[in-house]
Amino acid sequence: MEKIQMLEEKISKVIDKLKFLNEENAALNGKVSELRAELTKKDEELKMVRQELGSIDSLKTDINKLNSERESVRSQVENLIKELESVEL
Repeated sequence: MEKIQMLEEKISKVIDKLKFLNEENAALNGKVSELRAELTKKDEELKMVRQELGSIDSLKTDINKLNSERESVRSQVENLIKELESVEL
C-alpha cells in the first residue's frame, strides 16, 4: 500500500510540474507573440526609414545637378556680360 501511495505522490508531483510547465509555456508563447508583433512594427519602421533615405539621396542628386546647372548658367552669363562690355567699348 505504501508503494501505491508513493507512486500517487510521484504522479501528483509530475501533474503539478506539467501544469506549471504548461502555464510557463503559455506565458512564453505570449511573450514570443508580443516580440514578433514588435519586430513586425520595427521592420515597417525600418522600411519607411530606408524609403526616406532613398528620397534624401535622390534629393541630394537633384541638388547637385541644379548646382551644376546654376554654375553653368552663371558662367554663360559672365561670358555674355564680358562680350557685351567689349562691344560697348
